[in-house]
Amino acid sequence: MGFDNLINSWMLIFPSAVVLYYFFRKRYETQTISSTLFWEQSMRETKVAPYLKNLQRNALFYLQMAALLLFVFILLEPYLNREEATGGHTIFIVDTSASMLVGKGGATLFEKHQEAMKELAGSRIGEPITIITTGSEPSIVVREDTDGESVRTAIDALAVAYEHEQMERALELARSITSEGSADIHIYTDALERALFSEEQGYLAWIVHGSKEEPSTNLSIDKFGAVKTAEGTEAIVKVVNDSLRDHTGEVQITDALTEKVLVNDSFTVESGKEALLSFKRLPDSQAMRAEIRVDDAYAADNTAYVLLGDEMSEAVVDGQLHELVKRAFEVIGLTVTTGSANEIQVAQDSEIIVTNDVTFLEKGIKPIILVGRNDKSAESVSGMTSSTDDALFAIADITDVYVSALYPPFPSYTTIATVGDQPFIQKSKRSDIVILADIELTDWPLHPSFPLFIWSASELLRSESGSLGTFVPNERKTVLSSGIEKYLELYTLTDEYVTTFVDGSDFIAPSKPGIYKVLDSGTEKWLAVQLESTEKEIKPGTSYKIERMNHGEVVEGGKNRIGWYFLIPVLLLLLIEWEVQRRRGYPN
Repeated sequence: MGFDNLINSWMLIFPSAVVLYYFFRKRYETQTISSTLFWEQSMRETKVAPYLKNLQRNALFYLQMAALLLFVFILLEPYLNREEATGGHTIFIVDTSASMLVGKGGATLFEKHQEAMKELAGSRIGEPITIITTGSEPSIVVREDTDGESVRTAIDALAVAYEHEQMERALELARSITSEGSADIHIYTDALERALFSEEQGYLAWIVHGSKEEPSTNLSIDKFGAVKTAEGTEAIVKVVNDSLRDHTGEVQITDALTEKVLVNDSFTVESGKEALLSFKRLPDSQAMRAEIRVDDAYAADNTAYVLLGDEMSEAVVDGQLHELVKRAFEVIGLTVTTGSANEIQVAQDSEIIVTNDVTFLEKGIKPIILVGRNDKSAESVSGMTSSTDDALFAIADITDVYVSALYPPFPSYTTIATVGDQPFIQKSKRSDIVILADIELTDWPLHPSFPLFIWSASELLRSESGSLGTFVPNERKTVLSSGIEKYLELYTLTDEYVTTFVDGSDFIAPSKPGIYKVLDSGTEKWLAVQLESTEKEIKPGTSYKIERMNHGEVVEGGKNRIGWYFLIPVLLLLLIEWEVQRRRGYPN
């Protein structure tokens, strides 16, 4: 049972006033009168039980209190929850985001929802039940299954996927399933806005099962970054306190690959504020893990990861190259600057270098992108453009590109694209990418394959650093293989096999945050899976029901109002009170 209008509880002051009135009411003194008139009546009253005698003396008080309390109870609008089936089809939409792991000193919210689903499914044996899990790609676990045991098994097998729920997509999937009928759609989540159901159609009942909890204590690592400097590695941890009081805890940074503790320090962060923790001169590491140790209700956002080989988010383009080259790198989301030969040399080992200066093929330790040559002259060519099955062309088809002139090739490099029988694009043993043409001598920038090729080249150069970058849970992203064999094998840090991707274009990141190892033709590379920022906030929500009536009006249901049942008792009490007052008379 619950109350919809607790604000009316202030009216309890009226029963309290009646009680105070009876405490301070006028009292009469008992006097002894010599008479035998009342002997018989007095003897009868001495035989009455004490509590009944008290009731007789104060009947008017008890009647007034009962009437007032019942009246206040009605004003609070009491109700009883009800579970009624709108149609024969029941759909469970299960939120599998990381925030469902909230819970302190007991079961998590996700586990509580599992028990609630099994209880509801047990009450609807023989009826079709569908289970949908949320995410960027909602999936149907079971569809219109009438076997209670298989439904229960499917519910037990559900697990948190850590990615943002993107509830709108799951709702659209449920609507498509029930487009021609009625259904009860139960949504198990933490919080959901009613505005999502403002334009409902059909005979659907949406029952939202929220967290039903007050805001929980939560501290999270909002940002974690690390960069190599001349004095060592510098790390920064940003801690956010979303609770209602100040908190003190410990932060620990470890080498994610060796489990060696690099730093352990304490911190204090005020309520609703954030703290920026900086650590300098840390030992070199390829991957780091930051963890805060605090007493809160949500542990999933207390850990963050960073790869130190993933700093190549900027590109330096030689000022002698065409402006369209710079534009292409900007389109793929890189921060692009134009630099001279000296500026390029300084940035070669930390950023993506794009130039036509062939001397940079022998400088530095990281590969570059060479567009044209500054030591040779281009010669006219003719013929069709073709490419090999190299990973650079997995999503970039260049067969319709026109090239008017080419530079002489590098004899020791591998040719991966040609114009006629002349080399067009080459790769060195160091994985340098060489385009043997000036962009202005081709129509390549007019084709969508140009920015796609630039993106592929940038991703390949970044992967050569041993890092595949940072992903969010279950993120689908193309990962280019730098070896002859295109398949990628995914392992945990403890060498536990996860899965194999035959084609890097179908790569899907793991769901659980952490550092993972990828084998690319025998070469070890690393990737980090990080929680999305939206999953670092926990919000309490309420449970409610929304359904569409026959005439099309959207109403909120799920409650049996019981207040009006008490109107008749209140009227009866008032009548009895009136009768008692009439018999006893009205004092002067």
